[in-house]
This record gives sequence, C-alpha cells and structure tokens, in this order.
Amino acid sequence: MNHHTTPEVPKRTARWLLWGIVVLALTLRMVWPTLAEFKRDEATVVRRALAIAYEGERPAAGVDTSMGAANLPLTLYLVALPLRMWPYPVAAVLFTGLLNGLAVWACYAFGKAYFGRTTGLIAAFLFAVSPWAVVFGRKIWVQNLPLINVGFFAALFAALVRSRPWALVGAFAGTAALIGLHMGGLAFLPILLLSICLYWREVSLRPLVIGGLVLGLAMTPYVVHDALHGWSNARDFIQYAGGEAHFSWDALRYAFVNTGSAGIHSLAGALWEVYRAGLPNLWWLNTAMMGLLAVALLYAVIQAIRGPLDRRRSLTLMLIWFAVPIALQSRPTAPVYPFYFNVLYPVQFLFIAILLTDMAAQFPLLRLPGGGLKRRSLATLLVCGMLAVWGGWQLAVIGRLFDFMVHHPSTGGYGIPLRYVRQAAADARMLATSTSDGAEIVVLSRETSPAMHETPAVFEALLFGLPHRFADGSQALPVPDAREVVYLAGPMSGSDASGLDPTDGLTGGVQLLEGMAYVRPISDVALPDGVRYRLLKRAGAERTDVLAGMERFSAFPDGVPFENGVTFMGYDLPESVTAGETLTVWLAWWVRQPPPTGVDYHFFVHLLDADGGLRAQHDGTGFPTASWRAGDLVVSRFTLSLPADLSAGRYAVWAGMYTYPDVVNVSYLDVASNPAGQRVELGEVAVGDY
Repeated sequence: MNHHTTPEVPKRTARWLLWGIVVLALTLRMVWPTLAEFKRDEATVVRRALAIAYEGERPAAGVDTSMGAANLPLTLYLVALPLRMWPYPVAAVLFTGLLNGLAVWACYAFGKAYFGRTTGLIAAFLFAVSPWAVVFGRKIWVQNLPLINVGFFAALFAALVRSRPWALVGAFAGTAALIGLHMGGLAFLPILLLSICLYWREVSLRPLVIGGLVLGLAMTPYVVHDALHGWSNARDFIQYAGGEAHFSWDALRYAFVNTGSAGIHSLAGALWEVYRAGLPNLWWLNTAMMGLLAVALLYAVIQAIRGPLDRRRSLTLMLIWFAVPIALQSRPTAPVYPFYFNVLYPVQFLFIAILLTDMAAQFPLLRLPGGGLKRRSLATLLVCGMLAVWGGWQLAVIGRLFDFMVHHPSTGGYGIPLRYVRQAAADARMLATSTSDGAEIVVLSRETSPAMHETPAVFEALLFGLPHRFADGSQALPVPDAREVVYLAGPMSGSDASGLDPTDGLTGGVQLLEGMAYVRPISDVALPDGVRYRLLKRAGAERTDVLAGMERFSAFPDGVPFENGVTFMGYDLPESVTAGETLTVWLAWWVRQPPPTGVDYHFFVHLLDADGGLRAQHDGTGFPTASWRAGDLVVSRFTLSLPADLSAGRYAVWAGMYTYPDVVNVSYLDVASNPAGQRVELGEVAVGDY
C-alpha cells in the first residue's frame, strides 16, 4: 500500500472531531469518580501520598510490588499533588482520570506527527472507548501512565526519526519517570537501549551521556535507600527474576485482550452471566478487533521491511514497543495479569489506525448522491461505519459496567467501589467530630493491619486526620477509656430483621456491643446487594456495662493482674456444650499500662480434661498489641472447636498470655505482686455426647 495517497481529514473537521474524542475520553475516565475501585493498593497509595502532602514524609521507596520489592516512589509524589488541594481519594481519582484522558490527546498528537491526522484521530478514538483502557484509566494505582508512555516515545522518535539528538535526553528522562511510577517501567529500558543500538548513527555522545546521568540520578535515592536497608529490594528482584520460569501465551493474549472488552465480564465476579445478559450478544466484535490487530501487526512488519523509507524506522520502533514488554513476560516466574500491559497503550490502536487509514486510501473514490464535489471512497465509508459500531458497542459495555457496579458492588471481581466506603467513613467522621473533644473511631472488621489487609488499609486512608484504631470485630471489642467512642463495623452481610447475617463472623461482636447500656446503633450504610457497614456510638464515662453479666474472679475482686500490665477482669462461658460443636468463651481484660515497644502478645484459651490433657484450644489476638492504650478495656472472643469424639463430662477452661513469636508465657501476679502462675482457670463446662 502507498501511504502517500492517504486522504487526510480537513483541519477544521479534525479539530472538532479531536475535541469530541478528548471530551469523551475525559468523561469516561472522570465521570462518577466514587465508582472507582478502592482496594488495598489504591488505599495504600492514597495514605502514603497524604503523608507526603501533610505530614512531611519524603519516601525514597514506594509501595510493594507483587514480586516483593518496593516500587520507586514517583506515583506517591504524583498522587500527593491533588491530595494537597483536597485531601480525599476522589481528588486522586479525578487527577488520574485527567492524566489518562489527556493520554488520548497525546495519542492523537503522536499519530498525527508521524502518520497523519486521520491515523491520529482513529487511534485516539479507539483508545478513548476501549473498556480496559477506561477501567485502568480510573484506577488510582495501576502500572504506568499511558501519557508518559507517549511522552517517552515522542522523545525517542524525535531523536531517532527526526534526527534531533538532544531529544534523547527526554527519552532517558521518560524512562526514569516510567520506572519511577512502577517497576513495570523497566521494560522501557531495553526498548531504549535496543532502539539506540539499532539506530546508533542518529545518536550523539553528549546527549547520550547526559541522558544516562539523568536516569542514574533519578535512580540514586532508591538505590541508596536499598543499600542502607540491606539491599532487600535488590534481593527480592533477583529472587523473582531467578525463579522457575515457564513459557506462557498470557502476555501475548493480554496484549490483544486489552485492545477492547474481551474478558471485561470478569470484573462482575460470580455474577458475570448477569452482567453479560444485560448486553447484546456482540462479543464477537472483540475477536474481530483482535484479528484486525493481528493483520495490522503483520502489515507493520511488511511496511517496516519493504515500505517507504521515511516510514520504516517509525514502524520498527513501534514494533519494538509492542514486542519487548510481551517478550519479557513470555517466560514469567509468577502469574501475569492484564494490567501489566498498560505499558503498551496506545501502540495497539496506532497499528490498527495505520492499517485502516492505508486501506481506505487504496479504494477508488465514489461520487456521493446529490452531485456535489465531495467524494469518499467506499472503504472510507466502511471504516467510519465500523468505528461507529465498535464505539457504540464499547460504550454500551462501559455503561453496563458502571450500572453493574452501582447495583452489584460487592461481587468480588471489582472490589467495593469508593462511594460506599467513603460514605461510611464520612458518617463516622461526622459522629466523631460532633463531640466537644472529638471521639476516637474504632474500626471493626475481620482484619487489623493497614499494611497487609484491605479494610484497615481503606479506612486508614479515609479516616486520615482523625484518631482511629483497628480490631478484628469477630475476636475483640476494644472500649477505650473515653467518654465517647464511634464504632464502624463492616463489611458485613445482612439477612435478618436486624440487618445482620447470623453466620457472619462480625455479627456476634456487633450484637454484644449493641447490648451494652451506653452503646446505640446510629445508622447503616447498606449496599444494594446486602453488604453493609454499621455505625454505632458509645456515650458514657462508666464502663460497667461492658462487664455486665460476666463472671468475676472470686480470688481477685479487682481482676487478675499479669506482669505485662494486663488484668483479666471477667469472663463468660456456657454451662454446657455438645461434643463436635463450638465452645464460645468471652474474656474481658484491661490494659493497666502500655506494653513495651516491639513486644507482641497473644492470648490462649484451653479446654483441659480431668487429667490436665489439652482437648481443645484457641490462640490469637483480635486487637494488635501495638494498638493498646493505657485504660483500654477489651472483650475478646475465643471459639474452641470440640472434637466429635470428646467424652462426656466436665472440663476446665483456662486462659493466659504469651509473647509472640518466641512463645514465652506471661505470669500472673498474686496479691504480693509475685509471679503466681502462667494461666488462670475461668471455670468448668459440661460436655455432652455428640
């Protein structure tokens, strides 16, 4: 095909089309920002960016990668910019959507500069409506930014195609930025080096040296930080790279899948069939588009070898862009995911646009009905029709996904959207700040660590600036020594009249909390599919209601003191239980003084037979030691699974504590403050036959 005959869209028409495409791209990536995914990764980025914006932190390393090594911190500094103006995750979502919407404009500018206006417009349109590009473009945390991808290649093309040697410094700076955003940006380093080696005649020494210095200086803080911390990131990276590799087609498959909407139904989780049922059966269009990409790649290879001289170099560099990230992940040592190939955007669309534009140029012009002077080829009309059908289908897929996230927000494939956790956090914030002194917020979920677990990470970011702590509500209910406390419990499933599912692990703890005299439920943030967050508030200086109905220790009227500053205050256990069932024991304990820094304590409850033999036990801590404060009164729940063959009879229930992970028992003290033993008897329980 002779690309010199390619008809160009008139400038004025192109300008209006470009505006429409960019507005469409920005709308899809920025509309309904609270529907954005907000899981542990996104929440961690936001929380650490808030620390940069408001707490003066200047990290040299970013969040962890799936291979263990930490990323560089550029993403954190970038996200800190909008958060400095508005300290809420919505600001980060809008900012990310803006950058990814502008990437569509950059795609047009790049395509226009090297392949013409028509190619730029087609590529930009395909990029704008791609559902996977939209999904990735709305995520606070995703691998790389297509806007920087295009910037890197704009500099590389300027240096190696347009013979502007100093643009090579920009390519090195772009490489540094891409690596700084995510370790996946390392793919651009071999792209850069391979391109330089291939077209070394276009490379001048001074720009090459200065570019290398720019890249090296950008990496220096991270390298120094890693050296000061025992090269942990380098060791993790080497371990990942040196793992057992296996050939996989996943990399190539995802490169094609990310072009359209194939597999997008996976975001609906278990309800993927419901999602697909709401759309016309046009999924075959994705196969057609992937086939078109395959033809476009073959065409690009032919053109790079036999095409016009002024086009060969551009297409060769684009083929390197497409091939290198795929090749690097073709023998992975760990699972490969679609978002790894965000580094390709928007090269797939440029290849397709080049093919379509050149195809349209090869057909004879047809005079349109009416006798006017305007003429269009049959191929041009066909391409426009194809793009209209494709764009309409992709927009339907995206619209269906937005609607699905509103009505089915907890399917497991996408994660609970920001709007619901944001509302729960906002309600908790309002309750906490409505008090004269400001109440502490206790988040009750099934997890306790913001660094490792999703719910704590989410609310660590959303409750920024307010005092808050985390507890596993299925195992522990902390009652701080304060007049007012706000509790945020969830996510929980709901089914019965109270809105709670009796089989949910959090239900027992929340119901115990609601049974306390000074605690009252305030409101629920209910998701359409039954999941909910519950807000409760405790108001009262006395905490006698916490111990109401519990047995006290007769030999220790003021509780059983332990040498680590904890006092066992009371307990509750059933009189009888059947073998094969679960024995539930509640233990109330008080923190007399804060624990030593760096020491972790676990609790245990044992069921012993008449001979002292251990028949069942539960060890754990639903309230991390690092979160303890002097004056905390905590009610812990222990569930002991009894063997089905446990003989009928009476069994003793004992409790105690030990340090973790070295497992050294903590002694309790007698009235003279001397060590008196390492476990305390709570009482007896009768076990009946199974």
